[in-house]
Amino acid sequence: MNRSRRSFLYGAAAAAGAGLAFPAWAKEKPPPPPGESGIVTGKPRALRYEAVEGFLSKEQIGWHHDSHYGGALKKFVQLDADATGDHRLRTAKMNSVVLHELYFDNMAGKPSDPKSSANAALKKRFGSVDRWIADFRAAALSSRGWAVLAWHPVNGKLYNIATDAHDDGPAWFGVPLVVVDMYEHAYYLDFQNKKKDYVNGFTDHVDWAEVDRRVKATAG
Repeated sequence: MNRSRRSFLYGAAAAAGAGLAFPAWAKEKPPPPPGESGIVTGKPRALRYEAVEGFLSKEQIGWHHDSHYGGALKKFVQLDADATGDHRLRTAKMNSVVLHELYFDNMAGKPSDPKSSANAALKKRFGSVDRWIADFRAAALSSRGWAVLAWHPVNGKLYNIATDAHDDGPAWFGVPLVVVDMYEHAYYLDFQNKKKDYVNGFTDHVDWAEVDRRVKATAG
């Protein structure tokens, strides 16, 4: 794997940098250097923010990060100590770690518009950003697990993908560009059963600077 592609894959998987002490997004730090994903270091990534103001509370994000992301990483480290063993569970925990890191890293404190590369890619594939948002929301609402905007290096196309479990549904070689966690633990404290409101709020808080970085990285 070349350096740029490896940097992209691990950089995309690397979620939020250090700083739980920072107030919400006021002192938000940029994503950390490539290669620092929990599946590389064996240690959980600290959040670079406490809350997404107007969307997800400190309690919701903190519990989600510590319990679900942290728990998945702990189990993955245990399973990864042996190259053999429970293949399905190890894959599930590894995918959970990477997807959670991508998810935490692609949210922004304030609504913004897609940057140049992401904007061009979305318009080329979906016709407009609004059409992508509508289709991405539909994919998310149909999912009990994750919805992902992914770029596929074989044909160079973008796809909105819905998957219900960590160990199934991947588009092999697909590179995640936008990721939303659709398990109830990601939103229930703040939204209860209002799944649609959560999805709408997420698409309003996509960190387009981060997505643009991911899109540019696919060009090698």
